[in-house]
Amino acid sequence: MRIKPKKPPKERIIETALRLFYEQGYIATGINQIIAESSVAKATFYTHFHSKEALCIAYLQARHKVWMGWLADSLSGNMSAEEKITGIFDFLRDWMSGSNFRGCAFLNIATEIPARDSKIREEVIKHKNDLQNYLKTIIDGLAVSGACIKRTDTRSAARMIYVLVEGAIVASQNYGEVWPIDDARSAAQELLGF
Repeated sequence: MRIKPKKPPKERIIETALRLFYEQGYIATGINQIIAESSVAKATFYTHFHSKEALCIAYLQARHKVWMGWLADSLSGNMSAEEKITGIFDFLRDWMSGSNFRGCAFLNIATEIPARDSKIREEVIKHKNDLQNYLKTIIDGLAVSGACIKRTDTRSAARMIYVLVEGAIVASQNYGEVWPIDDARSAAQELLGF
């Protein structure tokens, strides 16, 4: 029987942060807990991350890849642009239910870090900008397909859909229910005219 080798320390630290920061929150999670649960020495931790802030940035970068990957995977395949728009809300429904309505890791961190000029908030903004660009790509596809959309400015339409997505996430987290996502989906369809 082959024994599976342990993952490298840095990877274990980030995986532990992915779990603990999301489940407990950034402020409530201490460095000592991360060190203990990732089975690394304190010196090893500080070799890879000079501060909790540096770990949080790495956490957000890793979470961005994971979350955007989940979204892209859920919309892969031979889907029309209309199906992708509604599929975003199907994804949100599954994700929020599956995470016990814990919500967006980026919005959760943003509420814990009030300073708008922090490096952590910069990572939150990068994620949200990437999400807006992803939505714009889908809406551009909707416009190219000849679908009847009420708005010809795809950037503006993408921002409106983005606001519906964000609002659906926050309200779903707040109520612990999926109806805000379903209502946001209906509003997106009405906004885009399909």
